[in-house]
Order: sequence, then structure tokens, then C-alpha cells
Amino acid sequence: MVKGQKIAVRMLKQEIRKENLPAALLFHGPEGCGKFLTSLELARVVNCRDTGSSDCTCSSCVGVSRLMSRNIFLICKSNLKNTFDLWQRFGIKSESLSWFYRDLQRLALSIYDEERYNRDLANLEEFLRSPYEIIDNFQKAIECAYTILDSRKGQLISINRIREIQRYLWLKSSEGNYKVVIIDGAENMNEEASNSFLKISEDTPPESIIIITTVNKDLLKETIRSRFRTYRFVLLSDEVKREVFSEHFGVNQEYDMKIEKHDLDTMKNYKKRLKDQNLHLKGLTEIINEIITRNHIISFLDYTMDSLKENIGSADTWNMDKIYEIEGIMKTVSFIKKAILYNNVNQEIAFTNFMLNTFSSHLK
Repeated sequence: MVKGQKIAVRMLKQEIRKENLPAALLFHGPEGCGKFLTSLELARVVNCRDTGSSDCTCSSCVGVSRLMSRNIFLICKSNLKNTFDLWQRFGIKSESLSWFYRDLQRLALSIYDEERYNRDLANLEEFLRSPYEIIDNFQKAIECAYTILDSRKGQLISINRIREIQRYLWLKSSEGNYKVVIIDGAENMNEEASNSFLKISEDTPPESIIIITTVNKDLLKETIRSRFRTYRFVLLSDEVKREVFSEHFGVNQEYDMKIEKHDLDTMKNYKKRLKDQNLHLKGLTEIINEIITRNHIISFLDYTMDSLKENIGSADTWNMDKIYEIEGIMKTVSFIKKAILYNNVNQEIAFTNFMLNTFSSHLK
């Protein structure tokens, strides 16, 4: 576990000791901040047969860590592309094989109920059956993962998956203390699924825990948010990022930070150039087309959201009009990102419309 994740887990452990752990938890925050790993660690701790320590190797802890325990039910619809981009960039070593294996397992669990992925799922399962030989087939595993990731656009959590949760929760646990449901990417529930899930969250069986994660809690229904105790996760610091890269990929500090800085500088450069155009339509359009052509739409939206959060954090609390304006733009950014990623809209039209009508006003 990394530093930020350890802090969250320590807080949750205190609630477990005080017998104050709620049956419904919501973890929200940016991608890559440890929401899923914290969910998994909580599931491990409450079902541990030994001390609950981070290095425990009891059968329950090992099963949860490998996503192979009967005490967890996982639905994964979060964006895993960035994760596999890093594996592709840095490769894997024997000591990081278990992390790669778990990411493949998450990907497999995210598609197993969709018939169109039958062939890809069979290929993934073949890799998963022989994890300690996967280094020899590393590139094939990555190619298989990208084939799935490139075609996942627009896939939402259906009501059938939510009904499976209900059946699972009311089955008697065969081992351990709790049955834990984790919905990673809960904002991807369709309307029917959201309504059905609300009923489940209102009537959680004893010794059961439901954990949902989301990039932005505002993308969930208010009626769902009100049922869950909320925990906010923040962006990882450079120090924690170095720790993660070192543990997972064996990447040295200088190379790691160079990559991070390059991406950030690219986004900052876009914003500066856009502002320099002084709302000149032709110049704005050329830069927008460059962002689209270089496939930087989502990265720019994420950067914009982070910048807006910084602005609202430093805004004069008496200038409520400015705060409301920033909050309005943040909601629009979230809506546009969700529409592009999950609703299969024309991303070029949606992004261009946002940039010319909403973002350009922010540049004034």
C-alpha cells in the first residue's frame, strides 16, 4: 500500500475496531488515487482470519488480494486504460507480476457478462490460468487487454448485474465474516440499474458491506449518495507517485517525474495558447482540432477539472458569483466527459461545443 491509501485504511480500521463501520461506503476522487485498492484492502481486513496486518498470508487474505474470494463480489467499470498504458510503457518484473495479474483479473471481471467479449475473455482466462508464465506472453496479454479496452466505450452497468448483487448478498457466506460488494465505477449504472441498486442499499443484509467508487460523486443519483458514508480521495503527491512507480514498475524517480511533467506541460501549453487567442474563433478552432487530433480530449478535460478545483479552493469566499460560475463549469466538464466515455456521443462535436461555448467564457 502507498502512503495515501494507508491513511484511508487506518481510518477505516479504527471504525472497524469501534464497531462503527457503515454497511454502505462511497469512495470518490480522481483516477489512480487508490479508491479500488482501498476497497479491496477493507474487504481483506474484515474477512482476515489472523491479525489483519498488511502482510497477512491467511487463505482469506490471499483470496481477496487475488480477487478469487467468495466473500467479494466485484463489478469493475472504471477506466483501466491508463493502468495498461503504464504496463505497456514499463513492462513487468517477477516481483510485480501479482499486480499485473490482478489488473488482468479486474479487466476479465469487467466484461464476463457481455457476450461480444466471449473470445477475448477466453484469451484472458488462458493467461490467468498460468500467471507465472505470463512474462513470456506479456505483449500478447497487453494486446488482448487493449482490444477489450478499445471497444468498451459506451458499456454501462445493467440491471441484470445489480440483480446478481441482490442474489449474492442473501446467500450464506461460506467463510470469513463479511460479504463485500465492490462496484468500481458506480457512475456507469444505467437508469434501471440505479433504481434497483437504491433498493438494495436501503436493505443491506447483516454482515454485508457495499462499497462503491466513482471519479465524481455528482454523477450518482442524490438518493444513492444520501445512503452512503462518503470518503473523499485526493490526487497523489509526487512523493507517493514515485513510491507507486518504484513498487510497481521499478522506474527511477527522474524518469517517472519527467513523464508526469511532460503531460502536465502539454495541457498547460494548450490552455495558454487558447487564452492568447483572445476568443479569436479561427485560432481557438485550430487548437481545439489539435487536441482532438492528438487524442488529448480526456486528458485536457481532466486537467481542466483539476485547475477548476484549485481555482475554487483559492477563490474569495465572498465572491459567490465566481464560485457558482466555476461549479457550473465543473459540472459541465463532468457531463461532457461522461457523455464521451460512456454514452457513445460524437466526441469531436461534444468537445468542440464545450470549448467554444463554455470553456471560452472561462478564458475571459
